Amino acid sequence: MNFNRLAPFYRMMESVCAGEKLQRCRTAWLDKIPAAQNILLLGEGPGRGLRACLRRFPQARITCLDGSDVMLVKARWHCRHSNLSSARVRFIHADVESWVPMETGYDLVVTYFFLDCFPRESLARVIQKIAPLTQPATNWLVADFQIAASGWQRLRSRLILWSLYRFFRITTRLPARHLANPDPVLQQAGFRLVQRIETEWRLLRSDWWQRQSIVS
Repeated sequence: MNFNRLAPFYRMMESVCAGEKLQRCRTAWLDKIPAAQNILLLGEGPGRGLRACLRRFPQARITCLDGSDVMLVKARWHCRHSNLSSARVRFIHADVESWVPMETGYDLVVTYFFLDCFPRESLARVIQKIAPLTQPATNWLVADFQIAASGWQRLRSRLILWSLYRFFRITTRLPARHLANPDPVLQQAGFRLVQRIETEWRLLRSDWWQRQSIVS
């Protein structure tokens, strides 16, 4: 999986195809959750989620990990041109599955349109890898696509997701062929769903999860 080819055009593609819908999905809970001091942001892309976190949590340390070095360059650039200092941000170019964490104690995990990149087995490994790095009351924000439960909304979401997965498999060698539901794995990892917002005829979901128990 490599998003380098799309990195120069990713922000424009999002704007043309979705306007501000994905950004609203990303930031739905940022103003509602408790203040964070140590944030882990996974698969950030060109930096829209990072900039929102920098504005919302001006004192927090942020670890920003992405498998695309070009995306990280874009994220730095957008921070600088938004007059946001990235001095509190540690940028890490790594694949999350092979990444060796050097820190624990994160009190906020952010995965914006990232968990949908993984097939079911890889998704479970990623969540199980990240959960032990968190504190007992850590919040986890998930913004992602989903398949609507029934009716024309279900058909619409299936068609859109089929098109998206086909496109990203061709352009980025995305390993996932279809959407895997992260909810059971998050629950097994000791997190519970606090609140969820569904938008775009239930195509998009904004989740606020919170860790409830120590993960062994």
